[in-house]
Amino acid sequence: MKPSIRIILALAAAVVGATAVPAMSSAFTAGTITAIAPDDALNIRKWPSAQSKIIDAYELNEQISLTGRCKDIITNISFRIDGYGGVEWKYAQMKKANVWCQVMTNDAELGWARGKYIRPE
Repeated sequence: MKPSIRIILALAAAVVGATAVPAMSSAFTAGTITAIAPDDALNIRKWPSAQSKIIDAYELNEQISLTGRCKDIITNISFRIDGYGGVEWKYAQMKKANVWCQVMTNDAELGWARGKYIRPE
């Protein structure tokens, strides 16, 4: 192979490598509070547990930021919902029993909420 072709291929590989976005990038995902009574609120807790300290509360149809991290508190298996899949796939994973998802409050505090009450966008 000629040296000029090697240089062109090396430069092309460098450009592609520098601009590629990881499939599991960590970015906030918008969500909307759903599936609660109009006169109720979704408690945001410090840790993924119903006994954990309440740090905030969100009303029906209010917007919230998801970090993409969710956890089944029975099996202790963590998973991400921000890397792939459409909204319906993400919500199906979040709605499963015992799944809590990490959120960021309007005060920029990380907390946890039951996934079945947040519809990702």
